[in-house]
Amino acid sequence: MCMFLIPNLQGISKKQSTMKKLVLLIILLTSYGVNAQQRFLEDVFTSVNVTHDIVYGQNVTVITGAPALDTLKMDIYEPDGDTVAVRPLILYLHTGSFLPVPINGQCTGDKSDSASVEMCKRFAKKGYVVASINYRLGWNPVAVDQDTRTGTLLNAVYRALQDAKSAVRFFRKSIALSGNPYKIDDTRIAIAGQGSGGYVALAYGTVDSYDDISLTKFTNLTTGNPYIDTTLSGDWDGNGGVGLNQPALNNPGYSNEINFVLNMGGAIGDSTWMQAGDVPMVCCHVPNDPFATYTYGPVIVPTTGQFVVNVSGSYDITRRATYLGNNDSFRFLGLTDVFTSRANLINDNYDGLFPLERPDPAGPLTGEAGPWEWWDTTCTSNASSLLSNPDMSPAKGMAYIDTVQGYVCPRMFQSLGLNVGIDETIQLQKSVLIYPNPSAGNFSIVVDASFAELQNIRITDLTGKVVRTITGDRSFIYEISRQNLSPGVYFIKAQFTKGTVVKQIILN
Repeated sequence: MCMFLIPNLQGISKKQSTMKKLVLLIILLTSYGVNAQQRFLEDVFTSVNVTHDIVYGQNVTVITGAPALDTLKMDIYEPDGDTVAVRPLILYLHTGSFLPVPINGQCTGDKSDSASVEMCKRFAKKGYVVASINYRLGWNPVAVDQDTRTGTLLNAVYRALQDAKSAVRFFRKSIALSGNPYKIDDTRIAIAGQGSGGYVALAYGTVDSYDDISLTKFTNLTTGNPYIDTTLSGDWDGNGGVGLNQPALNNPGYSNEINFVLNMGGAIGDSTWMQAGDVPMVCCHVPNDPFATYTYGPVIVPTTGQFVVNVSGSYDITRRATYLGNNDSFRFLGLTDVFTSRANLINDNYDGLFPLERPDPAGPLTGEAGPWEWWDTTCTSNASSLLSNPDMSPAKGMAYIDTVQGYVCPRMFQSLGLNVGIDETIQLQKSVLIYPNPSAGNFSIVVDASFAELQNIRITDLTGKVVRTITGDRSFIYEISRQNLSPGVYFIKAQFTKGTVVKQIILN
């Protein structure tokens, strides 16, 4: 089920925690008008089938020094015993600083990482098909000059972006030429990335022009040329290029469009990449992450502590997505589950942002990265990995994965249009939110008119007398003045083209 322990809820008893979980279940059931065990929101399958090392493409890698062709592989997770014709797809991107273990100074960096596997299994148990991909690695973090560090890292992210798009095209190609063997609904595709994979997922949802990759900050300080040379590496979709890109081997001719982005850590190269109409984004991030900024700041190399480039983190991303209206698909749901309630205490009302607060670890680092991670402590990089996750354990990692899934599930459900077929009365009820309620003063009526056109709003007292009338035809926040409204119970009646929503407010 999509309701679990939230770390850092100090002061909440076990009984209170249980009650909060029950409240979440009730909210989900009433909000979506479904029976228990709702697909895509809860674990409706007990096991998953995993097909390992499916080849989805080939492209040029530089990890060996001289450019060489590399085979790109993925693991595909499917719900065991599923009988539906098609399922949404989630493409999952692992962490690892774009270098292999142990060169990256970490114990993680592959599609078989513990956290990646657990996230993929959880999504598959909810009814999704999940493809966890390995992508090309390689850059120079120990270079003395910033030009080399920045240039090689940006190209590493760029190659990973091309690989992710190749993987999406692989599935659309399999539908066209192989009879859809993985039973994919290619109108509903999400990208999820953790750590380094978060950078790639965010770039996937936003980079769509040469201007995006040729900003001044992405330009070589010595030569004045952009760090990414598209004549060699091809464009952001994997087309073109000579020497460092092989488009013919990466499923050309098929769409790589997606519908949703989740990042767990990571950042976006520049906030100007985001434009109105970009796909919805949900961000889960430790605010004191020492490597990937939460707001605006530098990318720091985990292996050396060196500066690479300034970027925008999850806080800035969600703020801009809210401003642009890109997250409107879930912003007006009015969720009050424990995950949303916790996030809303600390996310400045930017729905889609979950700041995972963690204490600074004892030691040289100020901040913690990736509390969802855990690994085999016999790893040769265990000591350095523990610096940014000193109390790492499977129990801790899974608790944070519970939280991420609990927060993301209803938002991805809505963004992918998985609510199609829900009773229209329930859908209309979700279109109106009133807060605060009860209220000792003014209050707001939030209307989402995306499902049905709004005609008017009437406020009546208990006798049925209309005390206020508001006309409107769009999604909006209507601020209601308390003036001349006596204490008592009132009814908010929002008339839509598909029916009327009636909600109650108590004025103290």
